[in-house]
Formats: sequence, C-alpha cells, structure tokens
Amino acid sequence: MKLKIFTALAALSLTQCTSLNLEQCKHSDWYSLGMTDGNSGSASSTLNGYIEDCSEFGLRVNSEQWIAGYRAGLENYCQPENGYKLGLQGSYYNGVCSNNEFLKRYNEGHRQFEIKNKISKIQSRLKDIERELTEVNKKINAKQDVASNKEDKKSLKNERHDLEKELMLLRIGAADILPIQLLF
Repeated sequence: MKLKIFTALAALSLTQCTSLNLEQCKHSDWYSLGMTDGNSGSASSTLNGYIEDCSEFGLRVNSEQWIAGYRAGLENYCQPENGYKLGLQGSYYNGVCSNNEFLKRYNEGHRQFEIKNKISKIQSRLKDIERELTEVNKKINAKQDVASNKEDKKSLKNERHDLEKELMLLRIGAADILPIQLLF
C-alpha cells in the first residue's frame, strides 16, 4: 500500500512543477514563497498546487500570506522594462500583469526576438546553400548526372536569391528597433 501511495505521489510530482514535500509544507514562509512566485511571473493558480500538495499531508497553506507576497512580487515582475527584457529573451508570459505598458514592452521585445531569430535562421540556411552549391558544382565538374545537378544548382541559386532578399527586407524593417550588431 505504501508503495502505491509513494508511486502516486511521485507521478503527481512529475506533473506539477510547484510540488511541495512534507517539510516544505510544514516550514514554508508563505509570504516569501508567494513573492518568489510573483517575481517569476508564475500564474496565480500556483497556489492551488500548493494547497493540494499540503492537504495530502493534512497541512494548510497560509493563502493570505502567499497572496500578499505574490502581489508584492508581481509589482516587481510587471515593470515595463522587465516585460521588454522577457520579450527580448523569448520568455513565456503567463498573462499575470494588468499593466498595459508591461504588455506593450513585452511585445516590443518579443518582436525583436523573433526578427533576430528569423535573421539567424536565414543566415544559417544561406551557409547551408553555399555548401550545397559547392557539392553540386563538384558533381557537375565531375560530369555526374549533369542535367539533374544543374537543375539543383538553379533551384539553390533561386532559394539563395529569395533568402537574401528576405534578409535585406528584415534588416531594413528591423533597423529602427534592433541594434546594428544584431542585424549582421
């Protein structure tokens, strides 16, 4: 029976990232834990996980203290510049801030993150195309399946042209929001 309970608790802890053990339920500083959760932008439903975890041990969570700490933590988390930083890092946002300026700055940062990633992917593909063109040219020079390789070469050059054009447009469009060193 104990093995079944242990297995069930272990499985439950794997599905919940907010899982608390007996000692944590007994000795948690609920205000500090709430503040930590608020500072990290965790969803308010995190508290429900704590309540569920601790109730399994017959213990109660001091919800009022957690909520007070959580709100204090959210005040730090929901600052507009933090939103910008989180967006720029590509971090996930749980929708916990009522501050519209936070969301505006998060979206600005996230847009920069997406542009930077798109530029990086295009640059990587362009390098791959150059390697593929080198291989195709070697095959053409060696008179291996020349017609097929010439078709591949044409296709690769067309793709390279399209990607270079897209890259140029991204750089032009991003010039006003991305630092120059991120564009090249």
